[in-house]
Amino acid sequence: MYVVVVGMGEVGRHVVRELAQDGHDVVVIDRDALNVAAVEDARDVGTLVGYGSSPSVLRQAGASKADLVVAVTDDDEVNLVAARLGLDLGAKRAIARVQGEHYSTARLGIHYDFMGIDVVLNPRILIAQEIAQIARSRGAIAVIGLAGNRVEMIQVELPATSKMLHKTLANLQLPEQTLIAAVVREGELFVPGGADVLLAGDRVHVLGMAGRMKRVGEQFGEGREARRACIVGGGVIGSTLARILGGSDVDIMLMERDRAKAEHLAEELPDITVIHGDGTDLAMLEEEAVGDFDLFAAVTGDDEVNLMAGLLAKRMGVPRTISTAKRPDHTDIYRQLGIDTVLSPRTVASENVLGFVRQSQVQSITLLEHGQAEVIELLASKGSRVTGTPLKRLNLPRGALLACIVSGGEARVPSGHDQIRDGDLVVVVATAAARTAIERLFRKKVL
Repeated sequence: MYVVVVGMGEVGRHVVRELAQDGHDVVVIDRDALNVAAVEDARDVGTLVGYGSSPSVLRQAGASKADLVVAVTDDDEVNLVAARLGLDLGAKRAIARVQGEHYSTARLGIHYDFMGIDVVLNPRILIAQEIAQIARSRGAIAVIGLAGNRVEMIQVELPATSKMLHKTLANLQLPEQTLIAAVVREGELFVPGGADVLLAGDRVHVLGMAGRMKRVGEQFGEGREARRACIVGGGVIGSTLARILGGSDVDIMLMERDRAKAEHLAEELPDITVIHGDGTDLAMLEEEAVGDFDLFAAVTGDDEVNLMAGLLAKRMGVPRTISTAKRPDHTDIYRQLGIDTVLSPRTVASENVLGFVRQSQVQSITLLEHGQAEVIELLASKGSRVTGTPLKRLNLPRGALLACIVSGGEARVPSGHDQIRDGDLVVVVATAAARTAIERLFRKKVL
């Protein structure tokens, strides 16, 4: 595949790294010569210094023959123009990232065929939606919707008091149609087998039918659905989250340190308590009794503010704290310091772009633990190796798990006797080492 990537920020660099490792032909464009030089030194890709929204630059990059144009600069309008121009020049497909609130709604973080562009995604809206799912869960630190939200994967961290410890997975009494898909122990992810046991401090990914995950949360978690939520930051993430949760029975307090923005939000969101103040002001947090809230989400555009605000809230007794971080490589440090959930808009953007880039039978990809594993939704091609054979007889690679099958609109967690049929959607959890072998199983056989 020939791919033109516009913008060599964090997202662009990550996408280029993955594309290059997958063996695609890549040309990158950035107006900063230093950014281009850094990519050129690290990757075997074509490079071009220039404006990605310039027709002449796109022509020079070969957009006319591109299978895909990816526009992920920090300028929404540049991305939209670059993607649209790429298509006009002859590119087969295009994807653009936007970050402002002008091109999205609280309910829609991904637009298809927007301005004729195949996919326009807003990772900040997607993060707000994920935080809302976490708020509605019982103790989950991450929630992923799969198969059109028929299926959920939640992540929980096991305390030393958990009743799930030191039992083999085969002997755990999990709710029907649920399973443990992955375990993270001391930073290392593995796909467990029936003989494995869970230990205190493990972060466990549990997958199952959406209607059954509340019971899973009760079994694994020690929390409750958030009834009171404090949000720090009235930007796209914070205001979107307030709108989503405001439609339920959650009592919301939103803090914004910019007075004009706070006043605007107070008028726009009359059912929400909006406070003009700094989320790192301990006296103000104490005055507002933040320690009595069930959930605290620090989602400003300043990583230091988000970290400090989250730590102060944790110190005051908030059971679940969430912070956003621009730098994906800082997320583990946040967790080590005590933040329960750390989300990066750049990681969300990268995951969605890569899911769109990968082969046609791949419907979506979600990265786990910075790419140690992936949750992949694949369509079973007619005549592929994976169809027509009981799952227990498939030669699955180590580190892979067929977690869910959606057939005829019905989703189920399969047993070893189940078979995949042509056209089924299958949710697979696979380590990085197992992904290539899994995709090969889902391709049509070549005679």
